Amino acid sequence: MSSGEVFINTEHLTRDFRIGKDTLRAVDDVSFELGRGETFGLVGESGCGKSTLGRLLVRLYKPTSGKILYKGKSVANLNKRESFEYTKDVQMIFQQPYASLNPRMTIGEIIKEGMRIHQLGSAKEMSERVSGLLNMVGLNAEHANRFPYEFSGGMRQRAGIARALAVNPEFVVCDEPISALDVSIQAQIINLLKRLQSELNLTYLFIAHDLSTVRYISDHIGVMYLGSIVEVANAEELNINPLHPYTQALISAAPIPDPAKENERVRIMLEGDVPSPINFGAGCKFAGRCKFANDNCREEAPALRKLPSGHAIACHRMEEINMVE
Repeated sequence: MSSGEVFINTEHLTRDFRIGKDTLRAVDDVSFELGRGETFGLVGESGCGKSTLGRLLVRLYKPTSGKILYKGKSVANLNKRESFEYTKDVQMIFQQPYASLNPRMTIGEIIKEGMRIHQLGSAKEMSERVSGLLNMVGLNAEHANRFPYEFSGGMRQRAGIARALAVNPEFVVCDEPISALDVSIQAQIINLLKRLQSELNLTYLFIAHDLSTVRYISDHIGVMYLGSIVEVANAEELNINPLHPYTQALISAAPIPDPAKENERVRIMLEGDVPSPINFGAGCKFAGRCKFANDNCREEAPALRKLPSGHAIACHRMEEINMVE
């Protein structure tokens, strides 16, 4: 459970990529905070910048501008020792378990690699920890001597989780950890992540497309569109009372397991195409697909602002949704 402490947060985080003479803004002025022991779910269409944001947090990418603060301290200002410690404290579970595991190394060697780099024990202690980690994620100790190609997708993802946990991290970025798995395995991995969070007091950034999954595992959810977060709310509140037109459309498209309710509901169909993230002009990025858009929306981008309840939305419809400065 959250202690109320802001554990990791970003301030106006931005990441640009140069494409010839053009600039693609993958993450655009993103600010959010996450308490210790919480899960922040991040949802949105493919290509909206979710994974790029996760990679910024684990420092696989450097921000173009903005800040990442870890326990109140800017990651950019960490000294050499603190920076090395950050690489231990912040780990990532990748979307494609096979692509993220070295095919020339055994599972045991893969899990030990981080321990060797951070000098976490003797050879015997590391081997014992590998066995313990494999048992913790639902594998057997003898699996340490196998190669990734000998595993199923679900088993490889369990090995990837064990690798992330090997160095005793405090914060884990889960980058669509179930999207490449069979549906029958997805629930097992989600329940495993929830159990590990409870046992190890982990903090998660959970990235996914499936709103029902994100709602199940998350404390708060951020909705991302073309590099920007357009809405943030408590997981239950977002499902019951989505405010942004894009969030409303996403939730209306999520399947409901009850056939009667599924047939009764009205699905919101978005018109128009997603605009190009390259050299995007002024105005709200969603204006071209929003039925409420007006001239103000097309000329000025809305800021992400909070309601008294803590529900935040980036939209110019201030009077209609009772938004306060």
